[in-house]
Amino acid sequence: MILGPSSAFAQDLAAGEKLYQSTCRACHGPSAQGMASFPKLSDKTEEILVERLQTYREGEKVGPNSALMIPHATKLTDEDIENIAAYITTTFP
Repeated sequence: MILGPSSAFAQDLAAGEKLYQSTCRACHGPSAQGMASFPKLSDKTEEILVERLQTYREGEKVGPNSALMIPHATKLTDEDIENIAAYITTTFP
């Protein structure tokens, strides 16, 4: 259930949507279904998405796309990461 625009939850989803659309969509697709060598995100749990983005933010290599992900993730705050993960798991179940 998406709450009204005045709720903190809705604001977090809105912030997550803005980040996803501006940063993630180009590689992971408009519905987080993945594209080419970029993985599907819509099948991941919120916890996995948060953990993975934090790992990238720390500069740790995870797989073949690490060199592409690390520069994007290093710009994210903890709140940004939580908002993106919440947006993906709520919008693309």
